[in-house]
Amino acid sequence: MRVLATDIRSWVALAVLSLVVGLVGPFGTFAMPVPGRLAYWTSVVFGTAAAGTLFASLGERLLGDRLPPLVGAALAGAIAGLPITLVVMLINAVVYGLSFEAIDTATLLVYCALISAAVTMLSAFLSARASVPAAAEAGPALLERLALPQRGRLLHLAVADHYVEVTTDRGRALLLMRLSDAIRETAPVAGLQVHRSHWVALDAVRKTARQSGKPVLELENGTIIPISRSYLADAKAAGLL
Repeated sequence: MRVLATDIRSWVALAVLSLVVGLVGPFGTFAMPVPGRLAYWTSVVFGTAAAGTLFASLGERLLGDRLPPLVGAALAGAIAGLPITLVVMLINAVVYGLSFEAIDTATLLVYCALISAAVTMLSAFLSARASVPAAAEAGPALLERLALPQRGRLLHLAVADHYVEVTTDRGRALLLMRLSDAIRETAPVAGLQVHRSHWVALDAVRKTARQSGKPVLELENGTIIPISRSYLADAKAAGLL
């Protein structure tokens, strides 16, 4: 509810829907004066949206993973049809009086349940579609600490006094943090700590070699990284040696 309330797109969508339905005037409301009709449908749209969001979200949470996502969303939306119906009845009572019976309660409940179920199913479907590219595009949290021009493909982390030097394919930057904390923020990049002062992204390694009889890694940018004895087993397990 809080997320939707702070999203300007939600307000715009509800305002546009209120305007369209208010101009069309369904369910016998076209006879109302235009200002009153717009006010009536704005109340209905915003009121039912709030009630539907609250109770459908609660229903989805209570159902959990017991049902397939779309089925669970539809059922939660249908359950929210009852409070939505009560909201519409309350608005009708305020506007028309308790004697208003343009549509009987049972029919109104069916309409509200079906519309709410359709809306929650559509929302669940679009959320599932949107989450796939969002997850694919999500980069390491560590990059959020860098200036925009330096945010690129992560290559290498190195200790520099009390700082960590972050190397990407777009440049270098120093961050005041521990190497262990920086490594935790490299996910989902596949990488490995090969020295107490060095971490490398696996796809940044060009080749392995030996210098003075000790194994080293050469990165795609030409940087030479030593592999310490305590990390040899990890390097071999990762296929670097």
